[in-house]
Amino acid sequence: MKNVRNIAIEIINKVLNEGAYSNLLLNETIKNSELNNKDIRLLTELVYGTIQYKMTLDYYLSGYIEHKKIKNYIRNILRMAVYQMVYLDKIPDHAIINESVNMAKIINQDTANFVNAVLRNVTRHGVRNLNEIEDKIEKLSIETSHPIWIVKMWIKQYDFTTAKKICFLNNTKPYQFARLNLYKDSKENILKKIEAYKIDYELTDLLEGIYLKAENIANISLYKEGYLNVQDLSSMLVSKILSPQRGEKIIDVCAAPGGKSTHIAELMDDIGTIIACDIHEHKIKLIQYNANRLGLRSIKPTLLDATKLSTKFKCESFDRVLVDAPCSGLGVIRRKPEIKYNKKPTDLDEIIKIQKEIIDSAIKLVKHNGTLVYSTCTINKKENEKMVEYILNTYPDFSLSIAPFIKLGLGEAGMVQIIDQVKDADIFFIACFIKR
Repeated sequence: MKNVRNIAIEIINKVLNEGAYSNLLLNETIKNSELNNKDIRLLTELVYGTIQYKMTLDYYLSGYIEHKKIKNYIRNILRMAVYQMVYLDKIPDHAIINESVNMAKIINQDTANFVNAVLRNVTRHGVRNLNEIEDKIEKLSIETSHPIWIVKMWIKQYDFTTAKKICFLNNTKPYQFARLNLYKDSKENILKKIEAYKIDYELTDLLEGIYLKAENIANISLYKEGYLNVQDLSSMLVSKILSPQRGEKIIDVCAAPGGKSTHIAELMDDIGTIIACDIHEHKIKLIQYNANRLGLRSIKPTLLDATKLSTKFKCESFDRVLVDAPCSGLGVIRRKPEIKYNKKPTDLDEIIKIQKEIIDSAIKLVKHNGTLVYSTCTINKKENEKMVEYILNTYPDFSLSIAPFIKLGLGEAGMVQIIDQVKDADIFFIACFIKR
């Protein structure tokens, strides 16, 4: 049986070298393994930590491997070893070195000797001091392992202090929140069921949202029977701001995997119609699975490109329209740390074009006095505030609606860029419009 570090390095290699998604691969690995909870925690720490701090680890290693041609597999072994030496305090250095050398032996003995020499030098002489970096922007980039173009973008759009806050937040451990299905049962009864499983939790300011101190919650019967759904607080706020009412006709134009659509249905007591669109057939099946699991019948999964909604639906035929747009994903880096390395500035320009096409398609469906909510899981003013400006300038019969934000204590602007205003929630952007 493979040990935890062997499994971790396989995942890291697939993510950094082959473009796999860390969260999906890690979840799949844990699901199919026989690891105990202690090993699962270590595996998660090694995978996310090594990927999160890749640039920092390369800086620490640079004095020992500079100008040497090293295979990516070996570089990742060294990265993971130094991550443990610098950021973890319960694993002895000699154990880290032995495990790393054994992994390197898969290549050959010379490679193992090289890994051994590098890591022993690290233990003798330590790693490079980050204070040697004189430029504060470069230091922030290396210290938090964010490509410098992203750091400069946030400094330009906000300021250095905010950019620093975002970078450090992105390296914190993500919280697991769950949404209680209050359509299925009362909050009190569901919490009693959770307590019966001896799962620790904390209440949040959101009625249906709780913070779960548990792992693999999707494997327990409480989840499978639809009493709760794993969803971040920021994501829950989107449906709350949409403010769905019983009997309405609503469309979620980019719905997969169905978290917001199912939340909308629960808020409507499953009375009404929710069209949940996605462009991929396998994601339509996932929406249907989640609707069935949560016991919701008002959701109609629909295979459709969000830029071509008018080919299927009449103009002004929906009370509320949700555009949870595809985006750069820079708000969920702590859940998918490889995002920050894989994105390029041109990618952001391309996604903005798609966002505008989806808005132009979806906005036609809003009835008079109807509501449009636009949301993203990113922090980039071109995808967020500038998109609000685009809607207001292009569609003068739409104006920002402040009421749902005031109700939730999120200000009076009719839009919000969530960074740290909602405790432990993901970075998110939400804007709400009403058609007069």
